[in-house]
Order: sequence, then structure tokens, then C-alpha cells
Amino acid sequence: MEVHHHSHHPKKWKEYLTEFLMLFLAVSMGFVAENIREKHVENERADELIHAFIIDIKENQKQLDSLIINNQRLSGYFDSLSIDYAARKEPINLNDLAHTLDFWMYRFINRKTIFEQMKSSGALRYIQNKDVLKAILLYEEHASLAETRSMELETQQYFNEFRPELKKILPSSFFLIRSSEHNDYNDLTSSENTEVHPNFYKIYKSNEPMLKEDLRNTKLTIDQIRELSKIWYHREERLEVSLVSQLGIRKEGEELLKLLEKESH
Repeated sequence: MEVHHHSHHPKKWKEYLTEFLMLFLAVSMGFVAENIREKHVENERADELIHAFIIDIKENQKQLDSLIINNQRLSGYFDSLSIDYAARKEPINLNDLAHTLDFWMYRFINRKTIFEQMKSSGALRYIQNKDVLKAILLYEEHASLAETRSMELETQQYFNEFRPELKKILPSSFFLIRSSEHNDYNDLTSSENTEVHPNFYKIYKSNEPMLKEDLRNTKLTIDQIRELSKIWYHREERLEVSLVSQLGIRKEGEELLKLLEKESH
């Protein structure tokens, strides 16, 4: 009996060890499988986010293409006006100026819906390539700065300096005639604007001959003409600052798109 007992005992411990090892292996393989699955899900999610982010950047690029063309035109326009008025000796035809002065303003709005989702949800951690992540963060920082320059600084200069300074020099008839034929900001004299001032257009039309006569009789002094030259210069200067920023973010977006499209493939 003793011989039988001793020969069977080691066999039971081998079975226990085998069962333990198999259980350990099964649990380990479960962890490995779960990690692989999670990694696969994260990679898929990162790929989805990058594709969506690419769409946002491409929309920014389209917007910037249009902005840059228009702001380059405006910058050249005010640069020419500034030089012309700085050397001008003859009177200004205010009626011509009222019909031709460009009051348009073009502003950049950073499209960052996907980036904000990525940041708020913590999904930026899915992007394992550190160079790609760094490029995305830098692009968003610079795009936000470009938006601030455009939406805040340029807008402040336009409404707080450019327009008020013109009103100090040019008669009210200039702006009324200007607004009657152009879709300017705060346009009160348009025939389509009947909600805020329903009778304003009718009143304007009845006084139009007198307003045009007032504009013809208004003569600017040399000092006033020189002051207008400074106003044109400051407008051009503000546009140039925005342009540098917009050209920079346009180039950065182009480089980031190449990097992201390479990464997503």
C-alpha cells in the first residue's frame, strides 16, 4: 500500500500544476486578446478622427484661399490710395470716392469642430505618432491666433478706428450716398432694409438731390487729404498683418495635410 501511495502522489501534483498553468495561460491570453482588441479599436478611432480632421483643415484651406486673394486685393487698393493721397494737390471728388471706396472686410474663422471633440473627449491619446500629434497641436494653436487677429484685432481696427476716423473728415452725405448704392455694414438706406427703419429709404430718396449737392460742395483741405492718406495706410497695415498670419497658416495646413494623409494610409 505504501508503494502505491508514494507512486500516485507525485502524479496529482503534476495535474494541479498543469491545471494552474493552463488557467494562468488562459487568463493571460484573455488579457492579451482584450488589449489587442482595444488597440485595434483605438487605431480605428484614431483613423476616423484623422479623416474627419482632414476635412476640417481642407475647409480652412478653401476659406483661406478666398481670404488671401481678397485681402491681397484690398491691401494693394489701400496702399495705392495712401500713396495717391499723400502726394495729391488737387481736390478730391467725394462723389466718385463714395461710389468706389471699398468698405469690405474679410475675416478668418477657424473650423475646429473635430479638434475640440478630440480634446474634450481625450481622444488625442489615440494618435500614437508623436510628430503627427505635435503638428496637429501647433496647427490649432496658430489657426486660433490667425482667427483672433482676423476676428478681434482687425475688426476692432475697422470699427473703432477706420470708420470713426473717416466720419471725422467726410460729411454724413458721403455715407448716406455710399450706403444707398452698396451693401455696407449697418446699411440703413437699402430698399430691402424695411424691418429696422421701414420709412428710411423713402426719406432718403426724397432728400437724395440735396445730399448729392452737399457732397459736391464739400471741399477737403490739404490737411484733411493727408489725414485720409494716413487712414488708408493704417487700414493697409492692419490688412498686411492679417495676411502674413493667413499665409502662414495656409502653408502650415498644406504641410499638415500631407502628413495626415500619409499617416491615415
